[in-house]
Amino acid sequence: MTAPAGEGSVWLTTERLELRRPRLEDLEHHVRVHTDPRTYAHAPASMPSTEQCRERLAADLADWERDELGYAVVVERVSGDVIGWAGLRHKDSDHRSLNLYYRLEHGRLGVGLGREISRAAVAWGVEHRPEALVTAMVDEVNTASLRTAASAGLVRVGTRPMRDEPDGTPMAYFEAPSVASVPREEVADLGDVVVDLWVRVNDAGGSVGFLPGAARRDVAAAWDRHVEDVHAGRSLLCVLRDPDGAVRGIGLWEHSRGFPYEHVAGLKRLMVDPDAQGRNLGRILLGGMVGIARRELSWVELLRLDYRDGLGLGEFYARAGWTEVGRVPRGLRLSATDYRDDVAMARRVDGFPLS
Repeated sequence: MTAPAGEGSVWLTTERLELRRPRLEDLEHHVRVHTDPRTYAHAPASMPSTEQCRERLAADLADWERDELGYAVVVERVSGDVIGWAGLRHKDSDHRSLNLYYRLEHGRLGVGLGREISRAAVAWGVEHRPEALVTAMVDEVNTASLRTAASAGLVRVGTRPMRDEPDGTPMAYFEAPSVASVPREEVADLGDVVVDLWVRVNDAGGSVGFLPGAARRDVAAAWDRHVEDVHAGRSLLCVLRDPDGAVRGIGLWEHSRGFPYEHVAGLKRLMVDPDAQGRNLGRILLGGMVGIARRELSWVELLRLDYRDGLGLGEFYARAGWTEVGRVPRGLRLSATDYRDDVAMARRVDGFPLS
């Protein structure tokens, strides 16, 4: 779902939180959250005054009015309490980068809410604003925030000084991975990289068409069939890359099944480097692929997938907005004694609920 236009409406929802567009009357919340010295232990000089909070809230409102994006009010879903401020904000006039930010009440720290916000916001940015690079700057001594940035999928690429403190201590600088479709004439060039990744995902227990120990030649033959489909215009390959260009994941959209399925694309072979587990890359890749379907497969309205039960994949896809639409108990037999449910899920490309 795209960023909301209405003042005060919800922008992003996580398991425990809602992030909504700010309003003028949120000044009290802004001041309360941003003038607590306990939350500025690593950078006490950065704590704003009440007047600076007023100016920052005005800037936040202007960002949302101009960009339909900015720093948002963090609301606890159960209680309805405002507990922080977080979001993505354009850092430059030509919108080439988005800064990830969050600040929570002192009493809400240490329970994973920053991680929850960051993982959702980074995936949202990759899906909805691919022209901009999601970035973050973190104080070197703030080990908790350094870990949060890494767990959200961001990659440390160096250090940079703060814009308003050019002579201060440089901060750790992070960038998000990218997700892009691959031109059909370049797909074959990725063969060895993709097959290597696929074999490692198989051997790690991933549900990508094989069982652990599958022969490389069999995986390579399956990849060749996908390459044929891409060259024939029946599929679209999408690749997740770290900032240094390393391939960390792939997925395909099958999007040309003929009447009466012209408006449907099927997700195939979604896989992420098993050595990068815990980095939010699956969510980033899936979100990026949905964005690609929205932009590059303009005739597609509905997205579908099938998965093998028993690996927690249903919960993963549900958090990304997919809905279970069918299940065949024991529909898959992996061995003489190992049966799994064959499960189908779907979601609309525009993010609105299935009806």
